[in-house]
Amino acid sequence: MKQIDTESQIEVFAAGKDSSLYEYKIKLDKIKNELVKFGLTQNQSKVYVYLGKYGAKTAPEVVKSLGMPRTETYFILNTLQNKGIVTAEFSSPTRYTALPIEQAISTLINTEKENLDILARQEKQVTDMWKEVPTFAVETTETKQDRLQTMEGTGQIYSKIKEMMRTAREQIVIFGSEKDISRFYHSEIIEMAFNSIIDARVIISPALRMPDFLNEFDKKKIRVIPDEQNNNQCFVIKDSDEIMLFLRNAAHPSHNVFAMWSNSKSLNEPLRKLFEYSWENSQLCY
Repeated sequence: MKQIDTESQIEVFAAGKDSSLYEYKIKLDKIKNELVKFGLTQNQSKVYVYLGKYGAKTAPEVVKSLGMPRTETYFILNTLQNKGIVTAEFSSPTRYTALPIEQAISTLINTEKENLDILARQEKQVTDMWKEVPTFAVETTETKQDRLQTMEGTGQIYSKIKEMMRTAREQIVIFGSEKDISRFYHSEIIEMAFNSIIDARVIISPALRMPDFLNEFDKKKIRVIPDEQNNNQCFVIKDSDEIMLFLRNAAHPSHNVFAMWSNSKSLNEPLRKLFEYSWENSQLCY
């Protein structure tokens, strides 16, 4: 393991492009951003990384090294202890040590799983209480309005797509790049589509042949388009009443994927026509 002197350790977080430490700063910044996905704040991630890479430190040392407010630093150290990824030594002054990264991530994941289990158990209780309260909305004769919902991150987007598939009555069509379809496959979206009793079709663009991970499915329902002009297009259409249109597709990191859901027929119809036109001008996979 590479060792860096104490003074350099303190400077690494503020290293400029002309510094020999800049390479480490970039990697540590990426690690901090990844840890945020596991439920930490930016400053919590920063403190964990500092302790994890630079060894046991007292709270005043953390304050001095990271330039963070004293009160916030003590609060963060206490929070990281409660999360189970930082331990405190029985010494005076108290010294704090970070768990190895593998253990820390495993601990954070298990905590999230436990929280989800608790929410799942509370679902019925909340739903029952909701049903006990009458609806106070006044019924009107207004026609149904088109709705639109923007979503960011693959988690909620894929959850909505799966909901669309569960409620589909006639057809699901999917258009996307090989990378888009790969993410759909690993999220079980493709399997849901092809294993349902409804008609399901997939167009991959751009692609010269069907990806190997789709070999288990009916090749008659999958086509490819080699044209590079379609590499940024991705959408899923359910029946004639719902669409998920990706504004940022799998070319971006999963947490930066951005999509728009709508039940607008005026939006659904032209994209459905685009799919049918593309289907007629695509290539079979066998």
